[in-house]
Amino acid sequence: MPAPREGWTAVPDGTRSVSARRRPADDFEVAKLLSAEPPRLAARSAPAPAARPRIALVGRLPGVRRRRLLTRAYDISAFGPEEATDLADAGFEVVLLDAALGTRALNGVLASLAGRSETARPAVLLALRDGIRPRLRPAYHAVIDDVVAAGLGERQLLTRVHSAVRVRGWMSELSRKNLELQGLYGKLEILASRMAEELRLASNVQRSLLPAPLQHARLDVAREFIPFREIGGDLYDFVPLGPHRMAFAIGDVMGKGVGAALLAANLKASIRAQVEAENICPSALVAKVNRMFWDVVPNGLFASLFFGVFDLEASALAFVNAGHHYPFLVTAQGEVRDLVQGGTVLGLVEDSSYEQGSVSFRPDDLFVFYSDGITDRANPQGELFGVERLKEAAARTGTDSSARITLYSLLGEVQGWAAGAPAEDDMTLIVARAR
Repeated sequence: MPAPREGWTAVPDGTRSVSARRRPADDFEVAKLLSAEPPRLAARSAPAPAARPRIALVGRLPGVRRRRLLTRAYDISAFGPEEATDLADAGFEVVLLDAALGTRALNGVLASLAGRSETARPAVLLALRDGIRPRLRPAYHAVIDDVVAAGLGERQLLTRVHSAVRVRGWMSELSRKNLELQGLYGKLEILASRMAEELRLASNVQRSLLPAPLQHARLDVAREFIPFREIGGDLYDFVPLGPHRMAFAIGDVMGKGVGAALLAANLKASIRAQVEAENICPSALVAKVNRMFWDVVPNGLFASLFFGVFDLEASALAFVNAGHHYPFLVTAQGEVRDLVQGGTVLGLVEDSSYEQGSVSFRPDDLFVFYSDGITDRANPQGELFGVERLKEAAARTGTDSSARITLYSLLGEVQGWAAGAPAEDDMTLIVARAR
């Protein structure tokens, strides 16, 4: 026979015949088992009755203690005025005061309750008798929640007490909810502080990824990046390709904040990965970057990009404009040329072809590259700064001004136009003056 499981006892198989002599001791044990009473089930304990609200009666209040409806619904305790100084901590829902106690006794009882908040003390009902008008201190009037006539009928008095108990219950519930909300607000403040710190660190990381200041004897460059939030979706980069050549990119990812910043970092890394060959073809590079960006960008999102290669020895810029706001060249004679050749924005179509453009420049010519946060800056009336004002401001700068002076002159024009109205997008402005 197999071993029994824990909690079980092994017995012989009833299908087998077993011959054995029964001993007298066995008969005695069997008889004992048969005569034993079955065990009784333990009686289920009745649930404890819910605690009844408690009322404190202070004063004689004749007839109140004998009202049967009131005593059925509440636990009533009686106190003299000398004993009623600690009622605020005794757990009573209602205190019923007899106005016949006199002004001094009433003020003494109310003084112990006046120092508590409305939710931390019981409701106070003052029972007035005919011809009695106690003179209470003005500060104690707010402690009294209701005034009832001492000769009020039993049902009317019960109704008033019920109302006081209900109001006190609502106030206690509101107090509890307020405490919960305060706890939640505290947690939200901690989370907000933690998120602000993480965004600050992300902003520092994004700024550390911006290219170092780049200068050349033939090209004076200045740049400024002002994110709408802590981090933004604008990007720009400079990559030297030798002593006289430099790759340049400026772009704007759709959206703002963390998501746009992540996509901008991905786009910048894709451009860097393609800037390897000595003879870069801007149109082929942008087509490759578009396919790479299309693979990772969520549906419906896109980015604009202007990519170019400066040949400072030949004084030429080969470029592709993939849906970016048109950069422009201001010649020393004041002529403005838009850099428009290119194609559609990145991320909408997997296989896009791009037209490559080229522009020559001379000493003192000025290139202006920008994101839409510059031209879309609005004044308090909602009118946009616009690209034409940016061109006019760039044309007014003297040819002898450095790139940095020109940059901050243009930013001053934009800020002056806004007249204190807040920005609504990331702003990037880059100027390059040929030397």
